[in-house]
Amino acid sequence: MLYLLQKLFINNFGTLRIFKSIIVRSSVAFAVAFLFMLVFGKPFIAWLKKKKYGDTAREEGPKSHFDKSGTPTMGGILIIAAILFATLIAGNYENKFIVFLFFITILFTTIGFYDDYLKLTRHKNGLSGKKKIVGQLIITAITFWFVYKFGLIDKKIDFSIVNPIIKNSYLYITPILFFVFMGFVIIGSSNAVNLTDGLDGLVSGPIIVVSITLFIITYLTGHYEYAKYLNLYYVRESAEICVYLASVVGALTGFLWFNFYPAQVFMGDTGSLTLGGILGIVVIFLKQELLLPIAGFIFIVEALSVMIQVWHYKTFGKRVFKMAPIHHHFELLGLPETKVTIRFWIVSIMTCLITFLILKMR
Repeated sequence: MLYLLQKLFINNFGTLRIFKSIIVRSSVAFAVAFLFMLVFGKPFIAWLKKKKYGDTAREEGPKSHFDKSGTPTMGGILIIAAILFATLIAGNYENKFIVFLFFITILFTTIGFYDDYLKLTRHKNGLSGKKKIVGQLIITAITFWFVYKFGLIDKKIDFSIVNPIIKNSYLYITPILFFVFMGFVIIGSSNAVNLTDGLDGLVSGPIIVVSITLFIITYLTGHYEYAKYLNLYYVRESAEICVYLASVVGALTGFLWFNFYPAQVFMGDTGSLTLGGILGIVVIFLKQELLLPIAGFIFIVEALSVMIQVWHYKTFGKRVFKMAPIHHHFELLGLPETKVTIRFWIVSIMTCLITFLILKMR
């Protein structure tokens, strides 16, 4: 909206030219999303309580979580609303990336919302894993169509896996295999973030840190001179994604106001599935797919802990961890929930710093 206003009235109001700046509009997006959460947070939580949309602690989960039963969930609805509203205010809707991210966010949210709704109204398991994956595959197919139709860099690099360490190094794997690779990135990221969402404030912090990291990389990738200096592949018009990422950071910072221990609300699958999937899509647009496992190391560890636990138990009848995902393992070792959360945040900060070092190595 701000971009459109400056475009329409810049001849009459020269000061509007500041809204051409991506940094200015990103700052606005952050502020709008943050304030949106603060203004509507309490009323929304009260509405969730009135509707009795409360979370139910797993019987097999840590005993310390039983007193969390009844805490309102589906806070992800408010997070997504804040992101979309802020992007609507500050984004450039002549930009293909902004339009696509706006649309795909709604699709992802639909899957997560339906899953949460089923858990609260029908059965606690929610949407089956197969149905979730089908929905995520559809989103992957739409993202693939977007890349194929509009392009990022050129047809060869678009369907290649880029080496994040060595400049001008990539492996072309053909469009068909790249679609499979995209599925691993988007579906893997979505579900890994979802698994991380198990303690008060645990997933919000790492997503904020990773989003800030991607914000900086996006800004550099979308500017030809910066991209050339750092040996990044310049992706035309991609800098506008900064506005979207700023709204994510603002919304989650506001959400932490209510979600940090002791949490007044949980984001639920509505938020975690969506935000994880969006991170996967953004790194595909930036051709930095292999940086996400480094920046989002915590998400990978959480997902791997579940996979290892299930495989080892089915194969040998014994557990590797006291409980999976791994944040519960540390809880059962006697660490307070807040300590586990803060330490996971610190690890995320360190892995994101490593991500920047890798960029500089190129």
